[in-house]
Amino acid sequence: MSLDYDYQPLRIRTGTPAHNGHLHRLTFGGDWQHNLYHLETEVGVAGSSNMFKHQDFHRQVLNGRLAVFRAWHEGSDLSVGVGGDHRFGSFRWLPRLRWAQSTVYGHWQVDLPVLAQWQSPDQSWGVRMERAGDRWATLDKSREVESALYLREWRAELSYRLGFGHDSWPAVLLGLGASIDTRVRYQDLNAGNLDIRLGDSVFGRVMLSW
Repeated sequence: MSLDYDYQPLRIRTGTPAHNGHLHRLTFGGDWQHNLYHLETEVGVAGSSNMFKHQDFHRQVLNGRLAVFRAWHEGSDLSVGVGGDHRFGSFRWLPRLRWAQSTVYGHWQVDLPVLAQWQSPDQSWGVRMERAGDRWATLDKSREVESALYLREWRAELSYRLGFGHDSWPAVLLGLGASIDTRVRYQDLNAGNLDIRLGDSVFGRVMLSW
C-alpha cells in the first residue's frame, strides 16, 4: 500500500488557459496477488491549486488507475492483462504484456506498452523508461469555468536510492531524467480546446519512502 503526493508546475505563456498551471495530485494505491492473478489499483484526487485553496471541486477531480494481470502459468515470468488509465490521453483500456525476472545482474521488468526498467541487485540504482500521463481537474482564475487538463509524455530516468527506510528514517530516492514528446490538452478561454506539444526538458526528483 502506498500514499503519494506530487506537485507539477506547468508554464503556458500563450493564450488564456482556463487553469493556473499549478497541478497537485494525491493518490492511494496498492497491489494484490491471488494465485495466477495480480491486481494494481490507484485512486485519488488531482486538480489545480485554486481548487484546493478554495475547496471548490468538481467531479473530474476524482481519478484512478486499474490493471489486472494473469500469469501465463504458475511460476511464469510472463503475464497478460489489461489496464485503464490516462497515460495516452483520455481514459482508455489497453492490453498489457508484462515480463519480469530477477538475475545476478539485477531485476528486469518490461510492461508493454507503458514501462521498461532495470534495478541493480542491491536495489540502489535504477533505470526506467515510462509512459506517463494523467488528468487534472481545473478552474480558471475566476473559478467560473470547470474543465480538465490532460498531460502525457515519455519519461527516461536514472535513479539512486540512499538507505532503505529502516527504523524511523526514510529512504531517499534521487532521480535525474528527461521528459520527451510531452503533450498537453486543455481549454483556452478564447481559443477553445487546445492540444499542443511542449519542448523536451530535463527534470530532477527527490522522493522520501518509509
